[in-house]
Amino acid sequence: MLLGSMTRAADFLQISQPAVSRLMADLQAAVGFVLFRRTRHGMVPTVDAERFQREVQRVFSGLEELERQAMAIRDLEIGELKICTISLYGNGILPGIIARFLQQNPGLNVILEIDTHDRLIDWLNARRCEIGLVSLPAFSGNLVVHRLAAQPAVCVMPSSHPLATKPLIHPKDLEGVPFISFPRESATRFQVDTLFEREGIERVMKVEAGSHEAVCNFVAEGVGVAIISPFSPHLRDSPALTSRPFHPALVREVGLLTRDETQSLPGQRFVEFVMEHFRNSVDGR
Repeated sequence: MLLGSMTRAADFLQISQPAVSRLMADLQAAVGFVLFRRTRHGMVPTVDAERFQREVQRVFSGLEELERQAMAIRDLEIGELKICTISLYGNGILPGIIARFLQQNPGLNVILEIDTHDRLIDWLNARRCEIGLVSLPAFSGNLVVHRLAAQPAVCVMPSSHPLATKPLIHPKDLEGVPFISFPRESATRFQVDTLFEREGIERVMKVEAGSHEAVCNFVAEGVGVAIISPFSPHLRDSPALTSRPFHPALVREVGLLTRDETQSLPGQRFVEFVMEHFRNSVDGR
């Protein structure tokens, strides 16, 4: 159709002219209508052949687009990644990590869901999300756990609090001190309560709050002190707060939960990116 003769087509394809003639005869037999008529000016395509050639070109264009889309997926030029996390990380370290990942992969779209740990496990198992960033230890079922970092919890207090003069806070330092606590069902609350019960030390329980943001806001208002995750963004965001190491250490871990058997390419790259980020970071920021 493009070159106007079997001989020129054979030269272009670098095969013999009889081979081109056989291919054309086979194609004509397969489609069931005449493709070319021989005239003194050479091979002339029929109207049916011209119509067929337009469809062939459309299919070739579609195949080229499929190839382009495949390369775009491979190179993360397009795609969507669904991530879920708890409020501590969703309002803290995770947006910065995602922002840097998107700088390297601007064609991707990220959806970030924030809820409780138990809800995140359900979403991951139901394939509503692909990756979860959570505090460890955590019940994960059949999910794969990637441990990222472990740091001791800290005691946070108003910057003007008398305990701010101490380099290290012990449980006995908090005896009789107003205390802001997490809800009873949280892992941090369980660890903290167990430690103080073992030490036989009574705190003055003033407020229970369900998020690090709320706990730190109460501390900033002077209601009391608290023991919180070292990964809390509120430690660095408020001049009204200061923190001190707490001993004995209550280690807080952060990890990724994934379903490796169904991991998308963007998901694989994000897991690698996050693990590299934490390897090169002291505090996960």
